[in-house]
Amino acid sequence: MNFKKSIALISFFSGAFFAFSQSELDLFIEDDFVSFSSPEEVSDEVSVLSEVSQSESDKISDEILSKMVFAEGGTFKMGCAGQEKNESPVHDVTVSSFWISSTEVTQKEYEAVLGENFSFNKKSDGLTSENPVEEVSWYDAVVYCNRLSVLSGFEPVYSLNGSKDTSTWGSIPRIDSSDEEKALWNSIEADFAADGYRLPTEAEWEYAAKEGSNLSEYVYSGSDDCSSVAWYSENSGSSTQKAGSKKANALGLYDMNGNVWEWCFDWYDNYHYAEKLNPAIKTDVSLTGKRIRRGGSVLSEEVFVRNENRASSVPELRGVDLGFRVVRSAKSESAEGSGSEVSAAGGIPEIPEEIIEETLSAGFDK
Repeated sequence: MNFKKSIALISFFSGAFFAFSQSELDLFIEDDFVSFSSPEEVSDEVSVLSEVSQSESDKISDEILSKMVFAEGGTFKMGCAGQEKNESPVHDVTVSSFWISSTEVTQKEYEAVLGENFSFNKKSDGLTSENPVEEVSWYDAVVYCNRLSVLSGFEPVYSLNGSKDTSTWGSIPRIDSSDEEKALWNSIEADFAADGYRLPTEAEWEYAAKEGSNLSEYVYSGSDDCSSVAWYSENSGSSTQKAGSKKANALGLYDMNGNVWEWCFDWYDNYHYAEKLNPAIKTDVSLTGKRIRRGGSVLSEEVFVRNENRASSVPELRGVDLGFRVVRSAKSESAEGSGSEVSAAGGIPEIPEEIIEETLSAGFDK
């Protein structure tokens, strides 16, 4: 692509113009510089850029999809006796089949989907790109799920005020946001029949940690030896580590214990014993005002990274050790063969000819 035309296009998309003079630009270009010729040529090059942009979107969505592991549904013993009070009583729960990511959402994936990454454990050299993302609130996580769903051509799961389009939801509440803003976002609903990405229910999370239909009785996910499967307070150096660098469980899932806490869909409450099929605690938010998080983190002691340990936080909280992983409801077809009900957004908008002409005629001196 012609260098000057590249600068013109980049200037337009970034919303800022380079302070290069015409002569300074010419220093970068040899005598065989070909002048900007026609709107048709611009159109062709915009099409190329659009294809590249869409290609990158397809790449990240394909990478994430390839990491989804099938968890065949079944019945298991949920909870634990003799530990924390909120883990009991042990009760039978049945979950339907679902797909779950083999790793927690990484910084690279999060940034590719949302264009931002506020992780505390982030390094500018990119060495932490494969570490799990953190400093993510529950609200952030559901926005990520919906946008990834659209990017991947799946139907989004979450809706607010009847809309699954996150661009209509307004600003994401933070700790200092008004009670009214938080109340609105706390009314988010989930369509479990949709084929898009979502947070696991607490029951799905524990079922996967206990290796699904394998029904293992390990203390941790895939082992009784915490250090072999988890990054926690004794071996992490208080920093997150590359996702998937410990031993996987029998389902092929990594970091179900440690590295970062993982948000679940449910509101926090005592177990509802009558709910035995696909339970998802949807209690009155006024009772606790907190969402479930599971698995422990790099800052947790062994007792808090056990499979059954339960914890919770207000959904607006961003924590240095708080992240998530995604799941999808299983359909009759495979995940790779799922139909698409929502077209992926993306691509580069058409540039008005007058803006291109103005940019070039100004000699990039703006």
